[in-house]
Amino acid sequence: MVSLGRPPDGVGSASTNQRHIADPRTLTLMFIVVNVLLTSNGSSEFALAINALISIGLVLLTSPKIWLSWAVFILFWLSCLYLLPLVWESSVSAFLVFIAFWMFRFSGIFGIAVVAFQAADISRIGAALTQMRAPTFVYVPIMVVVRFFPMALQEFTAIVEAMKLRNLIPRTSTLLFHPLRTAEYLIIPFLASAARIADNLSAAVIMKGLGAQKQRSTTWPTHFGLGDALIIFILIVLLSWRIWEAV
Repeated sequence: MVSLGRPPDGVGSASTNQRHIADPRTLTLMFIVVNVLLTSNGSSEFALAINALISIGLVLLTSPKIWLSWAVFILFWLSCLYLLPLVWESSVSAFLVFIAFWMFRFSGIFGIAVVAFQAADISRIGAALTQMRAPTFVYVPIMVVVRFFPMALQEFTAIVEAMKLRNLIPRTSTLLFHPLRTAEYLIIPFLASAARIADNLSAAVIMKGLGAQKQRSTTWPTHFGLGDALIIFILIVLLSWRIWEAV
């Protein structure tokens, strides 16, 4: 049975379930502020500094495969932004530079989302919502979403590994050039797994009595800590930098 209060065994990573880095409310504030700063008309140096901080977070919280892939993606668009105009001057290169400008910033938005998710303890998200006395129609959807996606990703990874083990999908290119086979071997089993996950989450909601009229309580109270202070300090520095640029 899946619980909305504590993570089930084997679901999620140690970074998301066993470490308390910062309060979920602080991480939400970080995600919103960084999104606003990256989509503003700040300088490229400002966006580069934000992405550098995001890179540090990814290195500390994610596997080498994830942060190396993100670094390659960032470096590609960064080279298009700064090096391409030096070697090729045309309307096409100008268009690519425009695309690179926004892709460089959007990659930072994706990166901060990964950092926030990896730094968040899913169980403490529920505790924070309970402390805020969030109504049921707010609490339940948020907890279902944060429970569903890690479990869905785990199920999808297990399906892909099972197909590779049976040599049904020997190469990644098979997924692209044989869409019907992909739907047969991956999508349909994944939809069945997603339906099962949804049923388990619905049963967990009933078991926890979230439809009851009494006020919920939590045994995991969240408090302002060192991680929260560090994040807020960095956000203040970034906001001050952005205001200084705008003046």
